[in-house]
Amino acid sequence: MGKRTMQVKLEQVTFYAYHGLYPVETKIGGFFVVDLTVAFPVQGEAATTIHSLPQSVDYVSLYTLVKDRMAVATPLLETVVMDITVLIRQAFSQVNFIEIKLTKLNPPIPGFQGNTAVQYSWES
Repeated sequence: MGKRTMQVKLEQVTFYAYHGLYPVETKIGGFFVVDLTVAFPVQGEAATTIHSLPQSVDYVSLYTLVKDRMAVATPLLETVVMDITVLIRQAFSQVNFIEIKLTKLNPPIPGFQGNTAVQYSWES
């Protein structure tokens, strides 16, 4: 029958937050975009059809975890993505893969035009 995996994603979710090392970042904040993928094995009766939310990962709960963590100002984006990964693992024991990308839109770097990002993945 083969290995089956389901992915649940949050894509291009935008937040206004106060992450950063520099005073301007913590004072005026900025826009951030989160892209998140979680995966889990599909087994048993769910292998043919998922009929109920407990057989999956609730994307509303994922969003709430991310939103709540994004509200906590943090100097390093690396810390934010690693913390979100821990929170997801605690909330959803069936998840065996997490990948998260956190993009800072228009960071306050003199002469810089573009975005910066960190990306982190975990797999059991």
